[in-house]
Amino acid sequence: MGVKIAEMAAGDLAEVLALWEATENLGLDEDIDTPDALARYLARNPGLSFVAREEGMLVGAVLCGTDGRRGYLNHLAVASSRRRQGIGRRLVDASLAALSGMGIARCHTFVYVKNVGGLAFWESQGWRSWVEMDVAGLARDTQ
Repeated sequence: MGVKIAEMAAGDLAEVLALWEATENLGLDEDIDTPDALARYLARNPGLSFVAREEGMLVGAVLCGTDGRRGYLNHLAVASSRRRQGIGRRLVDASLAALSGMGIARCHTFVYVKNVGGLAFWESQGWRSWVEMDVAGLARDTQ
């Protein structure tokens, strides 16, 4: 049957959150990574986030959105037993193709510097660190 890539839907979020919680070096925020907040994010960014399933079982997921100029990939995760099989690449490719279809040619992702495996994955896919910028500490709540 193989791994199938499909658009992430609100109905996937319980499984997706469980995968993300089980993934090392993936930072979740208890205020914005809730099922309700993520469902709103998906509604604002339709067709950009994807899940990977094999025989109905979730084996990967990526959250993707845009500000209208750039894309942002968040929380790319593949089940530890399924890594190094091209699933992460396929999820990223699906999001990049969807962004490209919207005319968005630049995309960013955020990776903890301690996430050696994650950094190696992104570099193997041709992504590069943007060392000219430092976004550490520049987050702000709007409430």
